[in-house]
Amino acid sequence: MNRVERLEEGGCVVVALHGEHDVFTAPEVREHVHGAVENGRPVVVDLMGATFIDSSILAALLGGLRRAREGGTGYAIALERRADAVGRILEVTGLWPVFPILPARADALEAARAGASAPEGEASGLRGR
Repeated sequence: MNRVERLEEGGCVVVALHGEHDVFTAPEVREHVHGAVENGRPVVVDLMGATFIDSSILAALLGGLRRAREGGTGYAIALERRADAVGRILEVTGLWPVFPILPARADALEAARAGASAPEGEASGLRGR
């Protein structure tokens, strides 16, 4: 079942994707992610339950990241580094190092609360902002 779930967790807005997501669910993803960032809320996009994302979802996620960086808002993605379709899409598009991707939701929540929006290797420099 394809669904987009928005919830509050650990002081952040979590947008969790389950199933396959494409141009049909992109507006909902964009609305949740961009809306939270524009309200100054740290955001975690949890892709653990996603089985597929297309370029329209990548565009929504990139737009959220750009807005978060511009506004100094925390933004992180929860996704294990794995060879499934979502991980492969991020790898082959070269976007894995662009996003602050952490292997567990708890780690992503911590990074987003700390104000991180840089890739994992750079996130520590943004903590405490």
